[in-house]
Amino acid sequence: MKARLWTAAVLAAAGALALLVATRQDPGNPHLRLFSDMVRPPSLRTYSESALSPDGRSWRAPVPGTVRRGGEAPRFAAGAAERARAARTLKNPVPASYEALGRGRKVYASYCRHCHGPRGRGDGPVAKAVTAFSFPLATKSALDLSDGEVYHIVSYGRNNMPAHASQIPEADRWALVHFLRDLQRTEVARQGTFADIPEDPRRHSLVTAAYGQELYTENCASCHGPDGSGQKAGVPTLHSPAVLAVADDAYYWDIIMQGRKGTQMPGWSSTLTKTQVQSLIAFLRSWQTASVDRALVSAERGDPRRGRSLFRGHCAGCHGIDGEGGIGNSLRSPSFLSIASDQFLRDTVLFGRKHTAMPASYDFSTGDLSDIVAFIRSWHPARHDFARVKALLPAASAATGKKVYDSRCSGCHGDNGEGGLGSVLNSDSFLSLASDDFLYTAIAKGRPGTGMPAWRHLSAEDAADLLALLRSWQKTPAPAAAPRPKGKAEYGKLLYERGCVSCHGAEGQGGVGGQLANPVFQASASDEFLWRTIAYGKQGSAMRGFLKGLASESLMPLDEADVGHLVAYVRSLGERPRVEPLKRAFAGASAAVGKTVFEGKGSCTKCHGQEGEGSSGPSLTNEAFLRVASDGFLAGTVLLGRDGTEMRSYHRGGNVSLTQQDVKDLIVYLRGFEANPTARRRRVERTASSVGEGKVLYGRFCSACHGLDGNGLRDVKGGYAPSLSSKEFLSAADDGLLLATIALGRPNTAMRPFARAAGGVADLSASDIRKIVAFIRSWEGRP
Repeated sequence: MKARLWTAAVLAAAGALALLVATRQDPGNPHLRLFSDMVRPPSLRTYSESALSPDGRSWRAPVPGTVRRGGEAPRFAAGAAERARAARTLKNPVPASYEALGRGRKVYASYCRHCHGPRGRGDGPVAKAVTAFSFPLATKSALDLSDGEVYHIVSYGRNNMPAHASQIPEADRWALVHFLRDLQRTEVARQGTFADIPEDPRRHSLVTAAYGQELYTENCASCHGPDGSGQKAGVPTLHSPAVLAVADDAYYWDIIMQGRKGTQMPGWSSTLTKTQVQSLIAFLRSWQTASVDRALVSAERGDPRRGRSLFRGHCAGCHGIDGEGGIGNSLRSPSFLSIASDQFLRDTVLFGRKHTAMPASYDFSTGDLSDIVAFIRSWHPARHDFARVKALLPAASAATGKKVYDSRCSGCHGDNGEGGLGSVLNSDSFLSLASDDFLYTAIAKGRPGTGMPAWRHLSAEDAADLLALLRSWQKTPAPAAAPRPKGKAEYGKLLYERGCVSCHGAEGQGGVGGQLANPVFQASASDEFLWRTIAYGKQGSAMRGFLKGLASESLMPLDEADVGHLVAYVRSLGERPRVEPLKRAFAGASAAVGKTVFEGKGSCTKCHGQEGEGSSGPSLTNEAFLRVASDGFLAGTVLLGRDGTEMRSYHRGGNVSLTQQDVKDLIVYLRGFEANPTARRRRVERTASSVGEGKVLYGRFCSACHGLDGNGLRDVKGGYAPSLSSKEFLSAADDGLLLATIALGRPNTAMRPFARAAGGVADLSASDIRKIVAFIRSWEGRP
């Protein structure tokens, strides 16, 4: 019993001693904590999320204008301009000494060696793992930096180099500059001076894809892969035809020159010349592999059923499943389809519209393009044919035809057929030669590439009434056809160049005179029509007869055989294979006056932007658009308007009436942007309400990958979504690229299409996508 009591007493004493030791209050000695909840409260990591702060971040930025204890007041800021100021004004205040060199060596070992390597050769362990962080310190570009510029880079960072001002005291940073200079001297002694190395003359003279490939292999392949399809986390794939199709050269230029701060992409502005960057871009463009024979693309060769599938898979996301429009323009408008030639549609799909959401073709074959054009054409079916119209002619009404003419034709051909932008119609000599079939074909098929639409959507009765009106202007019967000797085109060429080229153009494209090489005109005009028009002229127009012995003086008297030679040559103009459409230019117009029409009388800036860059209406000065749009297409659109859109006629029925001269001046003004492109770009609406709604949509559809603040995220498998809030990205990417990327996605990446009918993960409307872009753009104002 006693033994048990002694054991219990010993245990109690030991427990009391342990409790005393564990709870002693000497703060200078560590001791055991039995209840540590209040001693070690849970803390937040620097970059973890926090529900306590309004922005959801644990890290709190310093209060503006304050300096941390023991810190220094900032004299400079980050950026190239401040770095240049530091280069001009700063000198190393720390004297060169063995002590300063030793201190600089310690600082280098702690903060720099892991990237730049022990000898400054860019071979540190971090640089070996991530090649974008490899930067040798003894390159010519580094040696050219002044001490003040090196100090600024250490303090505020540059490209992938982070700022160290908050970690390294000012004196230590200057000591580090001494040590960096010592490293450079050692490396120069080992390698020899850079002045001894001859400069590659191609740096300033050669722009080719082959040279770009050399530069790519030397500077880019380590991250992006030898063929641009590298799969490193955080490094985008460059070999992406879908991206190349929508991104313009300026986009790649900005990225290469400026880099992407916060990523592995450095800026190369101080390393590569402008010529070298252009060569790099040319090499990237060589990955656009679409090969199309443009000469073989036409609606007649296409299958509209197959084109429907291609359209829905590639185009419906922007233009709507039935061509009703969205981000892209409406394609179903009869007034658009009546004036857009197959070549216009072909080249729009093939070349796209840079600075818009319309990408260039990157995976369509020649047959695919024909199928798509055929499908688009199917929205403009003919409501009549010649047999039907011919049967209606006996009962047709010229009075009714005049009403149709006034609303459809007078804007180009004049109130009474006297001509203007269009040819003279009220000409007895012309009408006596033109058969009903010729006139009907001109109405039904138009003149592709000119301002004359194909009026397929008129009713048969309207077409018959129009023909009745034209015949009411005819006073003399058609002359009897006579046998004509067949001429020789090689002789006719000499005559054409002497007497015809000044009005009709070297290729028959037209000018003051009509477009002789137009395929519809060539197919419908008989040799007799051509012969008599050349011989006797066209009454009421500037076309005078060339046959010898006429009462009126001929500009170049010809005998009948010469006229036959000219007919043969004009026929040869129509037989030439043409890939590029004929373009007839307006003569006698003023771009300066056209500018006043655009900005004033026409009020075009309200919808199309200050320099035609686009606003609520599409861009009129886009280089790719002007490349494919003829002057006739532009004039026809102005005068006829665009059915189903806000674009009203500027002839009759619209808000403003322009004269034919106004239209010519306006077109010449717009055409001037082809040679001198505007720097303005079409922007989505950026009102407070659109940004607010865009923020909600972004949070719902985009933040899971790109982060709530747009900084991008990595997933557990090593994949990543790039930063959208980067200043470098936002300055390089225009609204068109953002719209296209959201609507159509990025094939072979995790970025899926989001546009309605695009077959992606959501069905966002055009308005929704514009609002998301507006929200993304709101990050441009962030510090």
